[in-house]
Amino acid sequence: MPHHAVEDLFTQLEGAAATVMKTVLDDPDGALTGRWPLDTEERLRLAWWMAAQILRTTRQRKRLEHASRAAERLDVPAEVAAIASNNPHLTYIVEHLASLAFTLFARPWGLAFTSMCLLTSDVPVVLFNAPDAEDQLAAAAACDILLPLDPHRLLVLPGATMLARDPRKRTDHRLVIPGGVGIALVQVTYDVADAFVAHHPRHDPWRHWQPSGPRHPSPWNGDSHSAPMYSLEYESWLPI
Repeated sequence: MPHHAVEDLFTQLEGAAATVMKTVLDDPDGALTGRWPLDTEERLRLAWWMAAQILRTTRQRKRLEHASRAAERLDVPAEVAAIASNNPHLTYIVEHLASLAFTLFARPWGLAFTSMCLLTSDVPVVLFNAPDAEDQLAAAAACDILLPLDPHRLLVLPGATMLARDPRKRTDHRLVIPGGVGIALVQVTYDVADAFVAHHPRHDPWRHWQPSGPRHPSPWNGDSHSAPMYSLEYESWLPI
């Protein structure tokens, strides 16, 4: 029953966010809609959806299971163990969803276009340098965040460092990301993915670039190498 209730909630959040995505992506007057920033209700719907995408991933589930594995003491039937192993993830989602949504809601958002074809994955909302942070709420409050929306458009939530350096980023803004920087965003998305990556068949980033270097480690798979680190800078302009 908890599984069904959570899935029903995700379905509601996705339906509410779909109309907001349409507003952002289907403006006939340009790639970066003039209806920016979003109004409060639209922003709230998208913030809840983004929070769900951060918490519900298989990477989060594996991270939580790995952290709790040392506390397991009893031998139980396989079917019971399977249910129990999911409970920490369900509890984690329920406890953090609202707080995370309002944390994202309160941050400044950048709507971006890039000439580089973008990649997405089973970790659609990427927390720079903190995809496996123990305190995901604190990480989501401070780090840069990337969310590809379609093959060439994305949301960027600038982190604490960028906000300290550039007052223009302390409110909602728009930006164009050069193709070279777009390549780096593809690398970040690829590095954080847990099981798969995806792209539009007519917008293949691999035609322009191939991934390199070590990806984010997966401790639950025995990885022990250091995680790559990223720093993002860009010029922005405010909506008129």
